[in-house]
Amino acid sequence: MEKRATKKENYGFSPGDRLKAIAVAWAIMGVVLSGITFGGPIAVAGGRLRVAIEGDVVNMDPAGMLHSTDWLISMQIMEGLVELDCSSIPCKSCLRLAESYEISDDAKTITFKLRRGVQFHGGYGEFTSEDVAFNFLRHLDPKVASRGRPQVQDIDRVETPDKYTVVVHLKNPTGYPLLRNLAWLTIGEIPSKKAVEKLGDKIKLHPIGTGPFYFDSWRPGEKVVLKKFADYWGTAAKIDEIEFWVLPEETVALGALGKGDLDIVPITQPGSWQVAQTVKDIHILEASTAAYHNHLYINVGKPPMDDIKVRRALMYALDLKGIAKRLGPQVVYWPSPLPSAVFAATTEFWKYDYNLDKARQLLAEAGYPKGFELELLYTTQQFYEAMALEVANCWKKIVDVKLKQVERALMYKTIKKYEHHAAIWTRTRFSPSLYSQLYITGSPSKYMNYANPKLDEIILKGKTATTEEESRRYWREFQKFIIDEAICAWIGDNKSQMAVRNRVKGLGPTSILPYMRLVYLRDAYFE
Repeated sequence: MEKRATKKENYGFSPGDRLKAIAVAWAIMGVVLSGITFGGPIAVAGGRLRVAIEGDVVNMDPAGMLHSTDWLISMQIMEGLVELDCSSIPCKSCLRLAESYEISDDAKTITFKLRRGVQFHGGYGEFTSEDVAFNFLRHLDPKVASRGRPQVQDIDRVETPDKYTVVVHLKNPTGYPLLRNLAWLTIGEIPSKKAVEKLGDKIKLHPIGTGPFYFDSWRPGEKVVLKKFADYWGTAAKIDEIEFWVLPEETVALGALGKGDLDIVPITQPGSWQVAQTVKDIHILEASTAAYHNHLYINVGKPPMDDIKVRRALMYALDLKGIAKRLGPQVVYWPSPLPSAVFAATTEFWKYDYNLDKARQLLAEAGYPKGFELELLYTTQQFYEAMALEVANCWKKIVDVKLKQVERALMYKTIKKYEHHAAIWTRTRFSPSLYSQLYITGSPSKYMNYANPKLDEIILKGKTATTEEESRRYWREFQKFIIDEAICAWIGDNKSQMAVRNRVKGLGPTSILPYMRLVYLRDAYFE
């Protein structure tokens, strides 16, 4: 359900105003929390870990996952052939359900050898090559409409010579990019073939994987419960159960943390860090690198945004350094199509330093000396509202900005309608080829409505480069091209942070994924 656009007189709302509002909310926290029931004391033996999530689950099927809460929960349930190792930058792929892999000299074939004896949840049997091939082909099936299809579209065919061998043949020499893609969430996660065929659409809210926890129950709008999988192939989890509680307002979640009713609260909203400092018996984990990449998408298909002078004018009108500073210590200025933790990332091509005179000059040259009306789309989760207000405060100096707030679950659908002029949304990946999905022709993630065969060619060369030096050159060219075209801006990068009760050990966010997505809760234990 859509909400009304924020009124123009509210454009002056700042992160400082939000902090005052949070202080008021914190003062009455005891009253707010009195209406929340967490089901009694936390068990000691084995332990029940309670985690706050900002929104309810929507779709935990790897072919349709969109939201961070779905990813966070599904990654405890499902696993892939490989997973991320972000102990160094850039991140690397390491083995999970594959015990080994080999990439051919021409980078057009990958052979995976699978672990034996790995069991699916719910009695769905052993994980085999048949499950791997089924999931690859499912992502490629147009009828499934998988959001991960562009990441595997180079697959030509998949062979399964035996139960524990998978041979992936590619159309182009893209073996190394594919391996990195498989370490990412969604397409990398492998649900049971039998479960998908039996459950059909129900698989979206009842995932069946091989992970250390299995899906137990879901109370819509309240919580999701996972339980320890007794037949897990790897090192058993040290806790018996995880409860994910739906608490969109982090001040409420932090209050519950302070009372001992929660164990982990991701810090994703403006002001939450300051509030967390007042909570006793907790510690804050912070990623070493900011990689939660905040995008300001420009819809180049909607006039007058199709005029490059208009787009460049809007870029010059953005005080990106000032915005990052005002949003607080979690946000780092980084105006680049690739976040700092990703291979070949650089800010050296950003050329739109804040300059209102230049912005007004370009608008006049484009035929809009008095500006025009512009619609900016956003949702209220995380920093989006604060970022939207900051952008509006900058742009209103040269154009008439109308803010449109959309519910989180509808954001992607609304963006794809291309009825807005600009939209704010966040993307976090770990390789240039995954970020290129925003810009390449034919991708379902083209939220800027942009297509250019020259850019497609640069992306293809970056993906198929045979040396690191050659790959770096093309991905640098990729960044420069996008900035020159002024089809997107980047409102800083967020650092992953979470507030954790002191008795919880074994956790640590990696440097590339946002807040909780990169925490393997299988490693958590109570002191």
